[in-house]
Parts: sequence; structure tokens; C-alpha cells
Amino acid sequence: MTNKDSEAQHIEEAGDKPHFAVSNEGEKGVSVQQWTEEEEKALVRAIDWRVFPMLCIVFALSLLDRTNISAAYIAGLGEDIQLLQGSRYNIALLVFFIGYGLFEIPSNLVIRRVGARIWLSFLITSWGACVLGMGFVRSWTTLTVCRALLGIFEAGLFPGAVFIIGSWYRQYETATRVSLFYMAALTASGFGPILAYAFSLIRVGDGIYAQGWRWIFIIEGIATIVAGIAAAFFLVQFPDKASWLKPRQKEIAIARLSIDKQSREYKHPSLKEAFVMMRDWKLIVYSIQYFIAASGVYSIAYFQPIILRDGMGFSYALSQILSSPPYIFAIIMSLLMAWLSDKYKIRWLVLVIQALFAVVGLLITLYCRPPGVRYFGLFFAVFGTQANVPSTLSYGQSQVATVEKRGVIAAAMISVGAAGGITGSTIFRTQDAPTYLPGMWATIAMQMLYILVTLGFSFYLNRQNRLVEEGKRDALEGVEGFRYAP
Repeated sequence: MTNKDSEAQHIEEAGDKPHFAVSNEGEKGVSVQQWTEEEEKALVRAIDWRVFPMLCIVFALSLLDRTNISAAYIAGLGEDIQLLQGSRYNIALLVFFIGYGLFEIPSNLVIRRVGARIWLSFLITSWGACVLGMGFVRSWTTLTVCRALLGIFEAGLFPGAVFIIGSWYRQYETATRVSLFYMAALTASGFGPILAYAFSLIRVGDGIYAQGWRWIFIIEGIATIVAGIAAAFFLVQFPDKASWLKPRQKEIAIARLSIDKQSREYKHPSLKEAFVMMRDWKLIVYSIQYFIAASGVYSIAYFQPIILRDGMGFSYALSQILSSPPYIFAIIMSLLMAWLSDKYKIRWLVLVIQALFAVVGLLITLYCRPPGVRYFGLFFAVFGTQANVPSTLSYGQSQVATVEKRGVIAAAMISVGAAGGITGSTIFRTQDAPTYLPGMWATIAMQMLYILVTLGFSFYLNRQNRLVEEGKRDALEGVEGFRYAP
């Protein structure tokens, strides 16, 4: 009996289930490595505590920085720089998404070459400077330019973070982790309106610094710059560059992700190779799903304070305060649904249920008369739309077999989500106040389309899994042993 056989027998006798992977050892051959379930659980816990804290902080700041314009708007920004005229507010919103959409895929190609810490730290500090600059603008055109630059620099964070998470976790570990990342950040940004109200009370002198809305941008911009500098020291690297792992831990971290059980070096895809990966027709489906999810999120995020004030008649202060509780509800419910998705290994049902919540919530907000009941509808609407952002990303990542393609797919999906952001920032028009009927029904219709697309596509994925198991088709995604996770 060999030493490896003795080790395997010892592990089995101890009651620990061994896991196996094949790792390269030079050009002459390979050796079989093994680890226990306890080792893997300990490693995953260590990864959780290392990967998420800084990512959650900087993503929370990014959510605050891209949506704080709505809080500043009702705090006096609209009047002070003539943003109320025509479609100026909508223009200031949508220019963010132009650069945001164009630079996401290039950013995810750069991040592996430059390194997560250096690249993301640069992006965070740069967009923090843009937000700080918005506190000193004197015209709506300057504000619009700052928003456009903000979109360019923020473009790399979300797809980069999803790429990092997808590089550390297995197929049925991602839904909980991506939702945890997104919702932890949303916890902080959910209190954004309350913070914005507090900052807007600041008055310095009797000039422009006496305009409270400026301090929303100034303070949040400084906080982001500080976080960007800290990110250079605390952001996690990819598994193959993780110096904080012991050699055996690093080997396990890389090998356990390899669907074909062959650990290998990450290969940097060229721009041409990335476009080849994007020729996968399934990306069209993921993109439709994420377009709808992003559109719903941004439409509610940008216009919820305005709907509360103009549509439901609440005061400025109360509108800011009431904006937060629906997000707290969304966070709790989203984490629960993500946990169920991973535990029971089912994606489509969770996506459909969350979209149905969005539809019901929007209908309540639109057609019920008492302000309290309409406000209750916002709880369902915010939960349904917000929850399907990380869930849709997890859905797309779960259908991809290689780490390289996951990064490209994540960036492509979020790039299309930028178009959803443009839609979400324009479908609620000021002339439609106070009911915003066209915008509401556009959002409802898209959620219903989301349900139909998800049901049809998940049925297709299930069928492909079944055909492989019956021996009627070749390996999925060209990888033996890989199965879709519909």
C-alpha cells in the first residue's frame, strides 16, 4: 500500500470525506492531492473573512456615490443649478451609464494584468475625486461632466468584484456570496438618504458652502478617496496571488474550483479571445435578464425619494428617512432567498419569485390610495428589484465552466446593465408626476418579461443537463463533468 493510499484510508477511518483534485507537477506528470471536508470548510471561512470586508465597503460607497444625486436634488440641487428645466436631471443621470457600460469589459481584462489592489484602488480614488468635485459645481453642465467621469471610473468595480468572488468560490457557493456582497453594501447605502439629510444640514458661511446639498458630495467624496487609498493595502488578490494563504491552502483553493479536477494556471484572455467568449448565444439571455434587473433597481433608486415627496406628499426630511426601511427589508429577504438558492441548488424559482414580488409591490404603489399602503408596496418593489441583481449575476456565473470566461461574462452582463441604468433613469419623467404611470408600467412589463425569459431558458438548461446524462450529447461547455445550474 502506498503512502497516499494509507493517507486516504486514515482519512476515511477518521470519518472525514476526502476530496480529490489533480494538480500539475512540472512537465513529467501529475500527482493526486487530497483534503478533508474540515480543511475545506476552514479554508472557505478564511476566504470569506478576507474577501468580503473591503469589497463591501468600497461597493457601498459606489452605490452611495452614484445615487446621492437624488438626495441632493430634493435638498436644493435642482433649484441652485437650474437642474429642474426640461430633461436636465434625466441627462445628468443617464450620462453616468455611457462610460459605465463602455469600460467594464476592458477593466476586467486589465484587472488580472495590473492586479486587483492597484487597479481597483486607482478606480476608487478617481471616482471619489469626481464626487468631491460635484460639491463645487456651479452649473448643471459641469455636474453632468462629473457624472460622466464618475461612470467611467466606477465601471470596473462591480464586474471586478464579481470576478474576484467567482474566482474564489464553487458553483453552488456563489449565490449566497454575491448576494452577501451586494446586500452588505446595500445595508450601508440603504442609510444613504438619512446620511444625506444629516449632511445637508451643514452650513458654512453665507456663500455656496451654505448650500447643504454640496456637503453631501464633499463628505462622501472624501470618504471614498480615503477608502481608495486603504484598498491598496486591504483588497484581496486572486487565489494564485494570495500571499496570505499557506502553500497547501492555496493549492486547495485553486484545485477545488477546477471542474475537470485539473488545476492550472490562469490564462489572460486577449481582447480577441474575450470577444470569442462573448459569441456564446446564452449571453444574450443573461444580458436581457440583467438589463431588466438593473433598470428596475436604478429607476427606484433615483426616483423613490421624489415619489415619496411629490407622489405621496411626505416632507423632504420624512422622504429621506422613509427611503431606508424598504432597503433593510430587501437585504434580509435577499440573503434568505440566496441561501435557499444555494442550499437547495435551484436558481430559476428564486429569480421568478423575486420578480413577482417586484410586480406586486409596484402595482400596490401605483393603484392603492392611502400613502401608508403605497409605501408598503415599496418594500416589495425594492426587495424584488434589488434581490435579482446579485441573483441574476450568480445565475450567469453558474452556467460558465472556466474562470476566464466568468470574468468576461460578468463584465458583459454588467455592461448591458448600464443600458438598463439609462432606461431606469429616463422612464420616470417629471411631467408624469405624481403617479408616474408610464414609468411604473414600463417597469412592471419588464419584470413580467424577466419571468418569461427565466422560465423558458431554465427549461432549456435542464434539458441540456438531461441529454448529457442520457449520453445523447457531448460535454457541456466542452468540459467533462460540468452541469448547468438552472
